[in-house]
Amino acid sequence: MIGWSERRSTWRRGERAVRWHLRLRGWRLLGRNVRIGVDELDLVLVHPGKSILAIVEVKATRGHWPIGSRVDDTKQCRIARAAERLPQHWREGRMMRFDVATVEVGRWRCRVTHAPAAF
Repeated sequence: MIGWSERRSTWRRGERAVRWHLRLRGWRLLGRNVRIGVDELDLVLVHPGKSILAIVEVKATRGHWPIGSRVDDTKQCRIARAAERLPQHWREGRMMRFDVATVEVGRWRCRVTHAPAAF
């Protein structure tokens, strides 16, 4: 059985890997683990050249899981509800989309799979 500290370590490494993956592709981080009421958004990023605001849900694992099975309808509704309440200056003049990034966390490296506009 995997302990809490190992799961937390996997999650933190995975989120860090996604941030770097997207930063290298021109995205700028506005917030991470953004709490809005009872909901939380993992990453909120903006692409300056494309005027896109991306809400990225990060799923880190030590094994391979399909993206579709990681974010169910309930989770999608929570993310959308939280996104509606983001600060206006983050949303203004930008198209909003919802992405999912899965990360296979290995001992030495992480493999990021990014699904733009996943839902």
